[in-house]
Amino acid sequence: MNIKKHPVIFTLNILIFFLAILFFYTDSFSISIKGTSVLLVLPILTAYSVFHSPLRSGVTGLICGVFMDACMVGSVCFNAIILFCIGVLVSVISNNLFNKNIQSATVLSLITSSIYFVFLWLVFHTANVSLSDNFMYLFNYAFPSAIFTAVFIFPFYYLYKHFNKLQMD
Repeated sequence: MNIKKHPVIFTLNILIFFLAILFFYTDSFSISIKGTSVLLVLPILTAYSVFHSPLRSGVTGLICGVFMDACMVGSVCFNAIILFCIGVLVSVISNNLFNKNIQSATVLSLITSSIYFVFLWLVFHTANVSLSDNFMYLFNYAFPSAIFTAVFIFPFYYLYKHFNKLQMD
């Protein structure tokens, strides 16, 4: 199974990740329902990682995380670390444990979104507010945002499945 280097697909990958980060941090194209937000980088990284090696997925997650940390005030490499771990773990799990199908990608997207928003809550919110405000944030923002983010795996899974077919001999 040889993978061809496709400069057009490489450029499209960069453009997709860049636009996802740009849309999230500039609010130029906001997808939200009742205060929940969609972090499009997570389902895109999950779909990308399903079809790529742990090294490529980890480096992609790290680069996206560095760009996100550059836009986020006071994150102290939070996004770089967590997106690196998510990229590597999704790639390892999809290559060794799960099949590369839409059901597995959906489960992985739900898990990665939940992990991201729970760690975001643990690192940035638990020490700053009261217990009731913590649970209000967790149940009114973090979990709905994780579910809402995970739903966006569907178009990106099929996009990266198509990219993977184009790169195979």
